[in-house]
Amino acid sequence: MAEKNNKTNTEEKEASKSSGMSRKAKRRLISWGTICLVLAAAVIANVIASVLTDKYALLTADITSGGVYNIDDSSVKIAENVKEDVNITFMSDKSTYESYDTYCKQVTNIAEQFAKYSSGKVKVDYIDLIQNPNFQNKYKEESLGVSDIIISCGDKYNILKASDLFNFENYGDYQYVTSSKAESAIDTAIVKVTSKEETSIGIITDYSEDSYTVLEKFLDSNNYKLRLISVEKDDIPSDLKTIIAFAPTQDYSEAAVNKLRNYLKNGEKYGKSLIFIAYRFEVKCPNITKLLSDYGMKYEDGLAFETNTSRMTSTSDGYRNIAAGFAENKLYIDNFDQEKDYPVLVSMSRAVSISNEKIAVPLVEYSAASGVCPYSADNSWNPDDYITGYVPVMAQGYSGGDNGLSRLIFAGSTEMWTTLLSNQQFSNKKYILNILNDINGRQDTGVYLDDKVITKYDLSSVNAQTKNITGIVLYAVLPVLILSAGFCLFLVRRKR
Repeated sequence: MAEKNNKTNTEEKEASKSSGMSRKAKRRLISWGTICLVLAAAVIANVIASVLTDKYALLTADITSGGVYNIDDSSVKIAENVKEDVNITFMSDKSTYESYDTYCKQVTNIAEQFAKYSSGKVKVDYIDLIQNPNFQNKYKEESLGVSDIIISCGDKYNILKASDLFNFENYGDYQYVTSSKAESAIDTAIVKVTSKEETSIGIITDYSEDSYTVLEKFLDSNNYKLRLISVEKDDIPSDLKTIIAFAPTQDYSEAAVNKLRNYLKNGEKYGKSLIFIAYRFEVKCPNITKLLSDYGMKYEDGLAFETNTSRMTSTSDGYRNIAAGFAENKLYIDNFDQEKDYPVLVSMSRAVSISNEKIAVPLVEYSAASGVCPYSADNSWNPDDYITGYVPVMAQGYSGGDNGLSRLIFAGSTEMWTTLLSNQQFSNKKYILNILNDINGRQDTGVYLDDKVITKYDLSSVNAQTKNITGIVLYAVLPVLILSAGFCLFLVRRKR
Protein backbone atom coordinates (compact mmCIF):
# COMPACT_ATOMS: atom_id res chain seq x y z
CA MET A 1 0.00 0.00 0.00
CA ALA A 2 2.81 2.35 0.95
CA GLU A 3 4.52 1.52 -2.30
CA LYS A 4 1.33 2.42 -4.18
CA ASN A 5 1.06 5.82 -2.43
CA ASN A 6 4.69 6.57 -3.08
CA LYS A 7 4.16 5.68 -6.68
CA THR A 8 1.17 7.97 -6.93
CA ASN A 9 3.05 10.89 -5.32
CA THR A 10 5.95 10.30 -7.65
CA GLU A 11 3.62 10.33 -10.67
CA GLU A 12 1.97 13.61 -9.43
CA LYS A 13 5.36 15.26 -8.95
CA GLU A 14 6.48 14.13 -12.39
CA ALA A 15 3.18 15.41 -13.86
CA SER A 16 3.70 18.76 -12.12
CA LYS A 17 7.22 18.97 -13.41
CA SER A 18 6.08 18.12 -16.91
CA SER A 19 3.41 20.81 -16.77
CA GLY A 20 5.84 23.37 -15.41
CA MET A 21 3.59 24.40 -12.46
CA SER A 22 2.97 22.97 -9.00
CA ARG A 23 -0.50 22.26 -7.61
CA LYS A 24 -0.04 25.05 -5.03
CA ALA A 25 0.89 27.51 -7.72
CA LYS A 26 -2.17 26.52 -9.75
CA ARG A 27 -4.45 27.08 -6.77
CA ARG A 28 -2.85 30.46 -6.13
CA LEU A 29 -3.34 31.39 -9.77
CA ILE A 30 -6.99 30.31 -9.65
CA SER A 31 -7.56 32.37 -6.48
CA TRP A 32 -6.03 35.51 -7.95
CA GLY A 33 -7.89 34.95 -11.18
CA THR A 34 -11.17 34.62 -9.30
CA ILE A 35 -10.50 37.85 -7.38
CA CYS A 36 -9.68 39.68 -10.61
CA LEU A 37 -12.86 38.38 -12.25
CA VAL A 38 -14.98 39.50 -9.26
CA LEU A 39 -13.39 42.97 -9.29
CA ALA A 40 -13.83 43.24 -13.05
CA ALA A 41 -17.48 42.17 -12.73
CA ALA A 42 -18.05 44.82 -10.02
CA VAL A 43 -16.50 47.54 -12.19
CA ILE A 44 -18.50 46.47 -15.24
CA ALA A 45 -21.72 46.31 -13.17
CA ASN A 46 -21.03 49.80 -11.83
CA VAL A 47 -20.42 51.19 -15.31
CA ILE A 48 -23.59 49.55 -16.66
CA ALA A 49 -25.61 50.85 -13.69
CA SER A 50 -24.24 54.37 -14.24
CA VAL A 51 -25.14 54.30 -17.94
CA LEU A 52 -28.63 52.92 -17.24
CA THR A 53 -29.43 55.42 -14.47
CA ASP A 54 -28.27 58.29 -16.68
CA LYS A 55 -30.55 57.09 -19.44
CA TYR A 56 -33.52 55.84 -17.44
CA ALA A 57 -34.63 58.09 -14.59
CA LEU A 58 -36.74 55.42 -12.93
CA LEU A 59 -33.65 53.35 -12.12
CA THR A 60 -32.21 56.03 -9.83
CA ALA A 61 -32.78 55.91 -6.07
CA ASP A 62 -33.24 58.88 -3.73
CA ILE A 63 -33.13 57.78 -0.11
CA THR A 64 -33.77 61.20 1.50
CA SER A 65 -36.96 61.24 3.56
CA GLY A 66 -38.88 63.41 1.10
CA GLY A 67 -37.21 62.25 -2.11
CA VAL A 68 -35.98 65.82 -2.56
CA TYR A 69 -33.44 64.98 -5.26
CA ASN A 70 -36.20 63.66 -7.51
CA ILE A 71 -39.11 65.58 -9.00
CA ASP A 72 -42.72 64.93 -8.03
CA ASP A 73 -45.56 63.71 -10.26
CA SER A 74 -46.66 67.14 -11.47
CA SER A 75 -43.10 67.97 -12.56
CA VAL A 76 -42.78 64.59 -14.28
CA LYS A 77 -45.96 65.41 -16.18
CA ILE A 78 -44.49 68.73 -17.29
CA ALA A 79 -41.27 67.06 -18.44
CA GLU A 80 -43.09 64.27 -20.30
CA ASN A 81 -45.35 66.78 -22.09
CA VAL A 82 -42.52 68.94 -23.44
CA LYS A 83 -42.82 68.79 -27.23
CA GLU A 84 -40.08 71.24 -28.24
CA ASP A 85 -36.40 71.45 -27.35
CA VAL A 86 -35.84 73.16 -24.00
CA ASN A 87 -32.43 74.09 -22.61
CA ILE A 88 -31.67 74.51 -18.91
CA THR A 89 -28.37 76.41 -18.89
CA PHE A 90 -26.36 77.05 -15.74
CA MET A 91 -24.01 80.06 -15.78
CA SER A 92 -21.23 78.06 -14.06
CA ASP A 93 -19.67 74.66 -14.56
CA LYS A 94 -21.34 71.97 -12.49
CA SER A 95 -18.74 71.57 -9.76
CA THR A 96 -18.45 75.33 -9.28
CA TYR A 97 -22.22 75.81 -9.10
CA GLU A 98 -22.65 73.01 -6.58
CA SER A 99 -19.92 74.54 -4.42
CA TYR A 100 -21.87 77.79 -3.92
CA ASP A 101 -24.20 76.33 -1.28
CA THR A 102 -25.49 73.02 0.12
CA TYR A 103 -28.76 73.53 -1.75
CA CYS A 104 -27.15 73.95 -5.17
CA LYS A 105 -26.57 70.23 -5.65
CA GLN A 106 -30.32 69.73 -5.21
CA VAL A 107 -30.90 72.28 -8.02
CA THR A 108 -28.61 70.47 -10.47
CA ASN A 109 -30.21 67.14 -9.59
CA ILE A 110 -33.70 68.56 -10.16
CA ALA A 111 -32.68 70.02 -13.53
CA GLU A 112 -31.20 66.71 -14.65
CA GLN A 113 -34.34 64.87 -13.53
CA PHE A 114 -36.35 67.04 -15.91
CA ALA A 115 -33.98 66.04 -18.70
CA LYS A 116 -34.29 62.32 -17.89
CA TYR A 117 -38.10 62.33 -17.97
CA SER A 118 -38.41 64.44 -21.13
CA SER A 119 -37.33 61.80 -23.69
CA GLY A 120 -34.47 64.01 -24.81
CA LYS A 121 -36.48 67.23 -25.21
CA VAL A 122 -34.95 68.92 -22.16
CA LYS A 123 -31.16 69.35 -22.11
CA VAL A 124 -28.98 70.60 -19.26
CA ASP A 125 -25.87 72.64 -20.07
CA TYR A 126 -23.20 74.20 -17.87
CA ILE A 127 -21.59 77.36 -19.24
CA ASP A 128 -18.77 79.03 -17.33
CA LEU A 129 -19.81 82.65 -17.75
CA ILE A 130 -16.39 83.90 -16.69
CA GLN A 131 -14.57 81.70 -19.22
CA ASN A 132 -17.20 82.38 -21.92
CA PRO A 133 -18.04 86.12 -21.70
CA ASN A 134 -19.39 86.15 -25.27
CA PHE A 135 -22.35 84.09 -24.09
CA GLN A 136 -23.71 87.32 -22.60
CA ASN A 137 -24.14 88.70 -26.15
CA LYS A 138 -27.18 86.44 -26.64
CA TYR A 139 -28.89 88.28 -23.78
CA LYS A 140 -27.64 91.86 -24.18
CA GLU A 141 -30.57 93.35 -22.31
CA GLU A 142 -30.11 91.05 -19.32
CA SER A 143 -27.69 91.19 -16.42
CA LEU A 144 -26.44 87.65 -15.94
CA GLY A 145 -24.66 86.31 -12.87
CA VAL A 146 -22.69 83.13 -12.26
CA SER A 147 -25.50 81.69 -10.09
CA ASP A 148 -28.23 82.29 -12.70
CA ILE A 149 -30.05 79.64 -14.72
CA ILE A 150 -31.61 80.27 -18.14
CA ILE A 151 -34.59 78.17 -19.25
CA SER A 152 -35.07 78.64 -23.00
CA CYS A 153 -37.19 77.31 -25.85
CA GLY A 154 -36.58 78.87 -29.24
CA ASP A 155 -36.64 82.65 -28.81
CA LYS A 156 -38.46 82.49 -25.47
CA TYR A 157 -36.45 82.37 -22.28
CA ASN A 158 -36.81 82.84 -18.56
CA ILE A 159 -33.91 83.71 -16.26
CA LEU A 160 -33.98 82.28 -12.76
CA LYS A 161 -32.05 84.30 -10.20
CA ALA A 162 -30.99 83.01 -6.79
CA SER A 163 -34.08 84.71 -5.30
CA ASP A 164 -36.28 82.61 -7.59
CA LEU A 165 -34.58 79.37 -6.52
CA PHE A 166 -34.03 79.92 -2.81
CA ASN A 167 -35.56 81.53 0.25
CA PHE A 168 -33.18 83.75 2.21
CA GLU A 169 -32.91 85.17 5.69
CA ASN A 170 -30.66 87.93 6.97
CA TYR A 171 -28.42 87.58 9.98
CA GLY A 172 -26.93 91.02 10.52
CA ASP A 173 -25.12 91.90 7.31
CA TYR A 174 -24.98 88.25 6.25
CA GLN A 175 -27.64 86.69 4.03
CA TYR A 176 -27.99 82.94 3.98
CA VAL A 177 -30.18 80.38 2.22
CA THR A 178 -32.87 78.81 4.40
CA SER A 179 -34.66 76.61 1.85
CA SER A 180 -34.92 75.70 -1.82
CA LYS A 181 -37.93 76.19 -4.10
CA ALA A 182 -36.02 75.20 -7.22
CA GLU A 183 -38.43 72.56 -8.47
CA SER A 184 -41.44 74.88 -8.63
CA ALA A 185 -39.27 77.62 -10.18
CA ILE A 186 -38.08 75.31 -12.97
CA ASP A 187 -41.64 73.96 -13.37
CA THR A 188 -42.94 77.47 -13.90
CA ALA A 189 -40.15 78.51 -16.27
CA ILE A 190 -40.64 75.46 -18.51
CA VAL A 191 -44.40 76.03 -18.69
CA LYS A 192 -43.84 79.70 -19.56
CA VAL A 193 -41.31 79.17 -22.37
CA THR A 194 -43.21 76.24 -23.94
CA SER A 195 -46.76 77.57 -23.65
CA LYS A 196 -48.43 78.76 -26.85
CA GLU A 197 -50.97 80.86 -25.02
CA GLU A 198 -50.50 84.13 -23.19
CA THR A 199 -53.59 85.91 -21.95
CA SER A 200 -53.79 89.48 -20.70
CA ILE A 201 -55.83 90.29 -17.61
CA GLY A 202 -56.51 93.87 -16.56
CA ILE A 203 -56.34 94.94 -12.93
CA ILE A 204 -58.02 98.13 -11.76
CA THR A 205 -55.76 99.90 -9.30
CA ASP A 206 -57.97 102.90 -8.45
CA TYR A 207 -58.26 103.41 -4.67
CA SER A 208 -56.53 100.10 -3.98
CA GLU A 209 -54.27 100.06 -0.92
CA ASP A 210 -53.67 96.30 -0.53
CA SER A 211 -50.70 94.72 -2.29
CA TYR A 212 -51.41 92.44 -5.25
CA THR A 213 -47.76 91.43 -5.75
CA VAL A 214 -48.43 87.76 -4.90
CA LEU A 215 -51.38 87.65 -7.30
CA GLU A 216 -49.29 89.28 -10.01
CA LYS A 217 -46.54 86.69 -9.57
CA PHE A 218 -49.09 83.89 -9.64
CA LEU A 219 -50.62 85.19 -12.87
CA ASP A 220 -47.20 85.62 -14.47
CA SER A 221 -46.20 82.07 -13.46
CA ASN A 222 -49.20 80.72 -15.36
CA ASN A 223 -48.71 82.81 -18.51
CA TYR A 224 -51.21 85.51 -17.67
CA LYS A 225 -49.93 88.98 -18.39
CA LEU A 226 -51.18 91.61 -15.96
CA ARG A 227 -52.09 95.03 -17.37
CA LEU A 228 -52.67 97.88 -14.95
CA ILE A 229 -55.61 100.14 -15.78
CA SER A 230 -57.41 103.09 -14.21
CA VAL A 231 -61.14 102.90 -14.66
CA GLU A 232 -61.45 106.49 -13.45
CA LYS A 233 -59.06 107.95 -16.02
CA ASP A 234 -58.92 105.56 -18.97
CA ASP A 235 -61.19 103.52 -21.18
CA ILE A 236 -61.15 99.79 -20.58
CA PRO A 237 -59.21 98.07 -23.42
CA SER A 238 -61.67 96.12 -25.54
CA ASP A 239 -59.23 93.22 -26.08
CA LEU A 240 -59.28 92.27 -22.41
CA LYS A 241 -61.55 89.32 -21.73
CA THR A 242 -61.18 89.60 -17.96
CA ILE A 243 -60.53 92.46 -15.56
CA ILE A 244 -60.04 92.45 -11.79
CA ALA A 245 -61.25 95.26 -9.54
CA PHE A 246 -58.82 94.92 -6.66
CA ALA A 247 -60.07 95.93 -3.19
CA PRO A 248 -61.10 99.58 -3.70
CA THR A 249 -61.18 101.47 -0.41
CA GLN A 250 -63.80 103.91 -1.70
CA ASP A 251 -66.59 103.97 -4.24
CA TYR A 252 -65.91 104.26 -7.96
CA SER A 253 -67.48 107.23 -9.66
CA GLU A 254 -70.74 106.73 -11.52
CA ALA A 255 -68.87 107.24 -14.81
CA ALA A 256 -66.33 104.55 -13.90
CA VAL A 257 -69.06 102.07 -12.96
CA ASN A 258 -70.80 102.77 -16.27
CA LYS A 259 -67.53 101.86 -18.01
CA LEU A 260 -67.58 98.53 -16.19
CA ARG A 261 -71.22 97.99 -17.03
CA ASN A 262 -70.61 98.73 -20.72
CA TYR A 263 -67.50 96.55 -20.71
CA LEU A 264 -69.53 93.57 -19.50
CA LYS A 265 -72.32 94.32 -21.97
CA ASN A 266 -69.73 94.42 -24.77
CA GLY A 267 -72.06 95.93 -27.39
CA GLU A 268 -74.71 93.26 -26.69
CA LYS A 269 -72.15 90.52 -27.41
CA TYR A 270 -71.27 89.97 -23.73
CA GLY A 271 -68.60 87.25 -23.18
CA LYS A 272 -66.61 89.34 -20.66
CA SER A 273 -65.76 88.79 -16.99
CA LEU A 274 -65.23 91.09 -14.03
CA ILE A 275 -63.74 89.77 -10.79
CA PHE A 276 -64.56 92.17 -7.98
CA ILE A 277 -62.44 91.59 -4.86
CA ALA A 278 -63.88 93.50 -1.92
CA TYR A 279 -61.97 95.52 0.67
CA ARG A 280 -62.29 93.83 4.06
CA PHE A 281 -63.41 96.89 6.01
CA GLU A 282 -66.66 98.82 5.73
CA VAL A 283 -66.87 100.99 2.63
CA LYS A 284 -69.89 103.04 1.57
CA CYS A 285 -70.06 102.47 -2.16
CA PRO A 286 -73.52 103.02 -3.66
CA ASN A 287 -72.28 102.95 -7.26
CA ILE A 288 -70.48 99.63 -6.89
CA THR A 289 -73.44 98.28 -4.90
CA LYS A 290 -75.75 99.09 -7.83
CA LEU A 291 -73.49 97.20 -10.25
CA LEU A 292 -73.42 94.17 -7.95
CA SER A 293 -77.21 94.35 -7.69
CA ASP A 294 -77.49 94.19 -11.49
CA TYR A 295 -75.81 90.79 -11.18
CA GLY A 296 -77.97 89.51 -8.32
CA MET A 297 -75.52 90.08 -5.44
CA LYS A 298 -74.89 92.55 -2.64
CA TYR A 299 -72.61 93.32 0.27
CA GLU A 300 -73.60 92.05 3.69
CA ASP A 301 -73.03 94.61 6.43
CA GLY A 302 -70.16 92.87 8.18
CA LEU A 303 -67.48 90.19 8.21
CA ALA A 304 -68.23 86.49 7.79
CA PHE A 305 -67.28 84.40 10.82
CA GLU A 306 -67.03 80.68 11.50
CA THR A 307 -67.76 78.78 14.74
CA ASN A 308 -67.22 75.25 13.45
CA THR A 309 -63.81 74.47 14.94
CA SER A 310 -63.08 71.82 12.31
CA ARG A 311 -63.05 74.64 9.74
CA MET A 312 -60.91 76.99 11.86
CA THR A 313 -57.12 76.91 11.83
CA SER A 314 -57.22 78.75 15.14
CA THR A 315 -60.08 78.07 17.54
CA SER A 316 -59.66 81.55 19.01
CA ASP A 317 -60.25 83.38 15.73
CA GLY A 318 -63.33 82.76 13.60
CA TYR A 319 -62.41 85.37 11.01
CA ARG A 320 -58.93 84.40 9.83
CA ASN A 321 -57.76 81.40 7.82
CA ILE A 322 -61.05 79.55 7.51
CA ALA A 323 -61.28 76.34 5.48
CA ALA A 324 -64.23 77.26 3.28
CA GLY A 325 -66.33 74.75 1.34
CA PHE A 326 -67.64 74.81 -2.21
CA ALA A 327 -71.30 75.47 -2.93
CA GLU A 328 -73.55 72.62 -4.10
CA ASN A 329 -73.30 73.73 -7.76
CA LYS A 330 -69.55 72.82 -7.59
CA LEU A 331 -68.57 75.31 -10.26
CA TYR A 332 -64.89 75.36 -11.27
CA ILE A 333 -63.97 72.14 -9.42
CA ASP A 334 -64.51 69.49 -12.11
CA ASN A 335 -60.90 68.33 -11.78
CA PHE A 336 -60.87 68.25 -7.97
CA ASP A 337 -60.32 64.95 -6.20
CA GLN A 338 -62.71 65.04 -3.25
CA GLU A 339 -60.45 62.72 -1.24
CA LYS A 340 -57.12 64.40 -1.94
CA ASP A 341 -57.82 68.06 -2.65
CA TYR A 342 -58.24 70.34 0.33
CA PRO A 343 -60.75 73.21 0.36
CA VAL A 344 -59.76 76.82 -0.17
CA LEU A 345 -58.53 79.02 2.65
CA VAL A 346 -60.36 82.31 3.24
CA SER A 347 -59.49 85.06 5.69
CA MET A 348 -61.05 88.34 6.85
CA SER A 349 -63.84 88.12 4.28
CA ARG A 350 -66.75 90.43 3.81
CA ALA A 351 -69.94 88.43 3.71
CA VAL A 352 -71.58 88.16 0.30
CA SER A 353 -75.33 87.90 -0.21
CA ILE A 354 -77.39 86.55 -3.11
CA SER A 355 -80.21 89.00 -3.84
CA ASN A 356 -81.49 87.36 -7.02
CA GLU A 357 -81.12 83.58 -7.23
CA LYS A 358 -82.23 83.60 -10.88
CA ILE A 359 -79.03 85.25 -12.03
CA ALA A 360 -76.55 84.63 -9.18
CA VAL A 361 -75.16 81.58 -7.38
CA PRO A 362 -72.76 81.10 -4.43
CA LEU A 363 -69.32 79.67 -5.15
CA VAL A 364 -67.53 79.44 -1.81
CA GLU A 365 -69.20 79.46 1.60
CA TYR A 366 -68.64 78.86 5.29
CA SER A 367 -70.33 76.04 7.24
CA ALA A 368 -73.80 75.70 8.77
CA ALA A 369 -72.33 77.23 11.93
CA SER A 370 -71.26 80.48 10.27
CA GLY A 371 -72.69 83.96 10.45
CA VAL A 372 -72.09 87.66 9.86
CA CYS A 373 -70.67 90.02 12.48
CA PRO A 374 -72.00 93.56 11.80
CA TYR A 375 -69.41 96.30 11.57
CA SER A 376 -71.37 98.11 14.26
CA ALA A 377 -71.06 95.25 16.80
CA ASP A 378 -69.25 96.02 20.06
CA ASN A 379 -67.18 93.71 22.23
CA SER A 380 -70.24 92.33 23.98
CA TRP A 381 -71.83 90.85 20.85
CA ASN A 382 -72.84 87.18 21.02
CA PRO A 383 -71.91 85.08 17.93
CA ASP A 384 -74.86 82.75 18.52
CA ASP A 385 -77.23 85.65 17.84
CA TYR A 386 -75.79 86.16 14.35
CA ILE A 387 -75.38 82.62 13.04
CA THR A 388 -77.31 82.21 9.79
CA GLY A 389 -75.41 79.28 8.24
CA TYR A 390 -73.69 78.77 4.89
CA VAL A 391 -72.57 82.37 4.54
CA PRO A 392 -71.22 82.94 0.99
CA VAL A 393 -67.81 84.55 0.78
CA MET A 394 -67.67 84.34 -3.01
CA ALA A 395 -70.48 84.31 -5.58
CA GLN A 396 -71.08 84.74 -9.30
CA GLY A 397 -73.74 86.60 -11.28
CA TYR A 398 -74.60 86.54 -14.97
CA SER A 399 -75.89 88.88 -17.65
CA GLY A 400 -76.58 88.36 -21.34
CA GLY A 401 -78.67 85.99 -23.39
CA ASP A 402 -78.50 84.01 -26.60
CA ASN A 403 -75.54 86.05 -27.87
CA GLY A 404 -73.40 85.11 -24.88
CA LEU A 405 -72.96 85.55 -21.15
CA SER A 406 -70.85 87.89 -19.06
CA ARG A 407 -69.87 87.06 -15.50
CA LEU A 408 -69.28 89.12 -12.41
CA ILE A 409 -67.46 87.19 -9.69
CA PHE A 410 -67.76 88.82 -6.27
CA ALA A 411 -65.05 87.75 -3.78
CA GLY A 412 -65.21 88.95 -0.18
CA SER A 413 -61.59 88.16 0.80
CA THR A 414 -58.49 89.83 -0.62
CA GLU A 415 -56.22 87.42 1.27
CA MET A 416 -57.77 84.43 -0.50
CA TRP A 417 -56.39 85.91 -3.75
CA THR A 418 -53.06 87.15 -2.41
CA THR A 419 -51.13 85.99 0.67
CA LEU A 420 -53.04 82.71 1.00
CA LEU A 421 -51.97 81.68 -2.50
CA SER A 422 -48.65 80.75 -0.89
CA ASN A 423 -50.28 78.18 1.39
CA GLN A 424 -49.39 74.71 0.11
CA GLN A 425 -51.94 72.75 2.12
CA PHE A 426 -55.06 74.33 0.66
CA SER A 427 -56.34 74.59 -2.90
CA ASN A 428 -56.42 78.35 -3.51
CA LYS A 429 -53.99 78.18 -6.41
CA LYS A 430 -55.78 75.33 -8.13
CA TYR A 431 -59.25 76.79 -7.65
CA ILE A 432 -58.36 80.33 -8.75
CA LEU A 433 -56.46 79.01 -11.74
CA ASN A 434 -59.53 76.92 -12.66
CA ILE A 435 -61.64 80.07 -12.59
CA LEU A 436 -59.20 82.08 -14.70
CA ASN A 437 -58.72 79.30 -17.25
CA ASP A 438 -62.47 78.78 -17.59
CA ILE A 439 -63.52 82.41 -18.01
CA ASN A 440 -60.65 83.03 -20.44
CA GLY A 441 -61.15 79.86 -22.47
CA ARG A 442 -57.67 78.56 -21.65
CA GLN A 443 -56.97 74.88 -22.30
CA ASP A 444 -53.19 74.62 -21.95
CA THR A 445 -52.69 74.76 -18.21
CA GLY A 446 -53.30 71.32 -16.76
CA VAL A 447 -50.56 71.39 -14.13
CA TYR A 448 -50.96 73.46 -10.99
CA LEU A 449 -47.71 74.96 -9.91
CA ASP A 450 -46.95 75.06 -6.19
CA ASP A 451 -43.74 75.96 -4.43
CA LYS A 452 -42.05 72.81 -3.15
CA VAL A 453 -39.88 74.23 -0.41
CA ILE A 454 -36.92 72.06 0.66
CA THR A 455 -34.98 72.74 3.86
CA LYS A 456 -31.43 71.74 4.70
CA TYR A 457 -32.82 69.01 6.95
CA ASP A 458 -34.69 67.50 3.96
CA LEU A 459 -31.49 67.40 1.90
CA SER A 460 -29.67 65.20 4.38
CA SER A 461 -32.40 63.26 6.12
CA VAL A 462 -33.26 59.64 5.41
CA ASN A 463 -36.48 58.12 6.66
CA ALA A 464 -36.34 55.46 9.38
CA GLN A 465 -37.47 52.57 7.19
CA THR A 466 -34.81 53.31 4.56
CA LYS A 467 -32.17 53.62 7.27
CA ASN A 468 -33.14 50.26 8.73
CA ILE A 469 -33.21 48.46 5.40
CA THR A 470 -29.90 49.99 4.30
CA GLY A 471 -28.30 49.10 7.65
CA ILE A 472 -29.52 45.51 7.52
CA VAL A 473 -28.23 45.05 3.96
CA LEU A 474 -24.82 46.63 4.60
CA TYR A 475 -24.13 45.34 8.09
CA ALA A 476 -25.88 41.97 8.10
CA VAL A 477 -26.89 40.53 4.73
CA LEU A 478 -23.69 41.33 2.78
CA PRO A 479 -21.28 40.20 5.52
CA VAL A 480 -23.22 36.94 5.98
CA LEU A 481 -23.17 36.29 2.23
CA ILE A 482 -19.43 36.97 2.04
CA LEU A 483 -18.67 34.76 5.07
CA SER A 484 -20.88 31.98 3.71
CA ALA A 485 -19.18 32.10 0.34
CA GLY A 486 -15.76 31.99 2.00
CA PHE A 487 -16.73 29.06 4.22
CA CYS A 488 -18.12 27.10 1.26
CA LEU A 489 -14.91 27.72 -0.67
CA PHE A 490 -12.90 26.56 2.33
CA LEU A 491 -14.86 23.29 2.53
CA VAL A 492 -14.50 22.63 -1.19
CA ARG A 493 -10.75 23.21 -1.13
CA ARG A 494 -10.34 21.08 2.00
CA LYS A 495 -12.03 18.10 0.37
CA ARG A 496 -9.65 18.36 -2.53
